[in-house]
This record gives sequence, structure tokens and C-alpha cells, in this order.
Amino acid sequence: MKRVLRYGLLGVLAFLLSLLLLAPANLVTDRLAERLTGFSVQAVEGLAAEGSARGVRWRGVRIEQLNWNWQALALLTGWLEFRLDTDDPEIELNGKVGINPGRRWRLRDASGQLLLARLGALIGAAKLPLQGVVKFNLRELSTNAAGQPQTADGIVYLLNARTTLGQPLNLGDFTVQLTPATPEGIQGAVKDNDGPLALEGTLNLLPDGRYRFTGHAAVRDAGNPALRQAMNMLGPPGGDGRWALNFSGVLPR
Repeated sequence: MKRVLRYGLLGVLAFLLSLLLLAPANLVTDRLAERLTGFSVQAVEGLAAEGSARGVRWRGVRIEQLNWNWQALALLTGWLEFRLDTDDPEIELNGKVGINPGRRWRLRDASGQLLLARLGALIGAAKLPLQGVVKFNLRELSTNAAGQPQTADGIVYLLNARTTLGQPLNLGDFTVQLTPATPEGIQGAVKDNDGPLALEGTLNLLPDGRYRFTGHAAVRDAGNPALRQAMNMLGPPGGDGRWALNFSGVLPR
């Protein structure tokens, strides 16, 4: 009797799995539309396990084509995971995105790039007085059910950064090395790449979304009065010619 029951359960699981493999791709996009307010697509092709969507829109950002491929082995660790990649001239993404029964999300083995303004729109941030290109290479980034980042491991680049307040000013390139913090949260080591603005500091992000950045900045070229004048909005520099930085806040939900 136990053997019959065991084989019966295996048969049911095999049947359910075959249904998933043969289900149309809109099964995935319809579930996303239910969970993500404002999410929409123009056209869907393929299957739920391996498909693509064209004209993807969310929070005012458009992706020409998004492709996905189900990672079946991730189910053994309790995650429903897909490998995603984009076909878009302005947004590049290649990586594994997963969700578990507790509605936690994770991004693994991911790389890509997009405009800073588009990243701000996707995370729900107010319009930033800053432009540039964000490039990333992440071993892992995980969030809680509310979408707040919990852990991260990888590196993020901000390239060709420039201000948009008043006179446009070039700031240079910057890197943020992300590591898990102790006992919890995320720590980021921030450093410039020999650009007009010398910057070094530490970003701490707690699981509830609170963050703090501490560090210092300086104008690398004494012959750059426009940038020095802009930095003076923070107050006068210290005796070493550097401005002390200490910012805190809460990430948007």
C-alpha cells in the first residue's frame, strides 16, 4: 500500500510538472501583473518555463524584450528561479531571479547596466539631481518580502556621473564594493576612480531600509572652480581641504 501511495504521489508530481512545462508564457506575465502594480507587456511568446515578453513596462521604464528560462534545480533548495536576459539597447541584464515561499526575492550571478535615472524609477526613488550609467556585477542580492535589500555581495559602478543642478558638472567614475555586514545588513565601500571629485566612504544599509553614508570628498583639480563652488554648498572644507560627509535616510518602499 505504501509503495502504491509513493508511486501515486510521484505520478501526480510528474503530471503537475508537465503542466508547468507546457503552460503558455502568459502564465508568468499574468502573475507578475498581479504582484507588480503598473506592470504590463505588449506581446508574449513561448512557454512558462522558457519564453519572452516584448514591450515590457513597469514604473515608467520600458524594456524592448525580456527573455526567461526556468532553473529547475533551484526547486531543490526551495526557490522558484528563472534566468533572465534583456534585449534592449539601453538596459542590459543577465542573471538568475528567484522567489521562495516566504516571498523573499534574490538575484544571483547577475550583471548588466542601465541609466541611473531608470534605476531610480525602478526602485521608486525621487528624481535624482545626478546622471550617469550604473553597471553591476553581483554574486547575490536578496530582499525580504517587502522588497527591502537584506544581503548583497558584488560590485556596482557609477560611470560618467554628473550633476544636473544648475551648471552641469562632471564628477567622474565611482565604485561601490558590496559585502554582507555583521551582524546584519549590507556594507558598501565607496571610492572614486581618479576623477574630478575625490570621494571615499562607507555605506551601511540595515534590513529595515535605513541607511547611512559617512566619508569625505575633495576637488582633485585646484583649477576647477565650478566644482569647488558647488561643494561649498555643503559648507567650508576642513583644514585638509576635504569635506566631511554624513548622510542618512530610509530607502523608498
